[in-house]
Amino acid sequence: MFEIFIVIVPLFLIIFGSAIIQRWKNLDEHWSKVLNSFALNIGLPALIFASLAKVSLNGQADIIIANSLFLLISFIIVYSLGKSLNIKQRTLKTLFICLAFGNIAYLGPPVLTQIYGPKILPDVSLIIGVHLFWLFTIGLGFLDYDLASRQSWIGKLFHKKNKQDIIKHIGFDLIKNPLLVAIILGLVVAIADINLPRLLKTTIDMLANSVSPVVLVVIGLFIGSSKIGKLKEWLPVAAFTVVTLFILPGIFYLALKGFASDLDKYIPSMIMIAMPLAITPFALADKFGLDKQFIARAIVLSTTLSIITIPLWASML
Repeated sequence: MFEIFIVIVPLFLIIFGSAIIQRWKNLDEHWSKVLNSFALNIGLPALIFASLAKVSLNGQADIIIANSLFLLISFIIVYSLGKSLNIKQRTLKTLFICLAFGNIAYLGPPVLTQIYGPKILPDVSLIIGVHLFWLFTIGLGFLDYDLASRQSWIGKLFHKKNKQDIIKHIGFDLIKNPLLVAIILGLVVAIADINLPRLLKTTIDMLANSVSPVVLVVIGLFIGSSKIGKLKEWLPVAAFTVVTLFILPGIFYLALKGFASDLDKYIPSMIMIAMPLAITPFALADKFGLDKQFIARAIVLSTTLSIITIPLWASML
């Protein structure tokens, strides 16, 4: 465990160093917005496309199925429990998106490349691709449908939206998402075995290589600007963090142990599932009416604890 801790600790030094700078200098939100916008719209799509384009899908069906089942079952369980327990719609939507939205795209690549080296990137990108596909279809589709339905109900007298309009709106939002576009294009290139021009590959690789330190700084700036709050307000956050960092990865591990013949090939997937909460749900909070304060505190706590839990899982696996 100590060896793995030493390997990934530089990543967390960047995160918490950026948090200290944020506390000290009190940088305005413009910094985070610009860096986050670069990561979401340019850097991460480039990283995902560049890595997926090199993926060989032969023999990877079980990885795709295992990760897909994990996410889909998580969605079903959260939605079913929320409805049966009459959880408020705002809380249900928050848990629905947060439980599955681990920081795999931001923190996953630098952590796993630190542990395994650059050779792991194609496998990591495939896992990211599977997760982002379901998150940006089922996950955001659920939030978008709820939002559009409420807007339709409010504007019913003006006939602003009908069911067909809502579905079109959701589809248009998904098509515009750079991450989803990068996944689709990367898989097309991989499946069709297209050999991209060297100049284009070099350009994309340069953008891809720039994104990891940028997103680590973004996470740090976010943590540094977060308010502490009262202890009792952190209890639901602590419970959520235990579920995401320990219980869900544990369930995934036990399920694989019972059904998989070769556990080693699933180790990157298990480490990715043990990632802390991503900052993307926070960016979506205002648009979809999520519990922004809960999300902010969950990001801070889970990211802080992950400096211990990630090496723990990696060394155990």
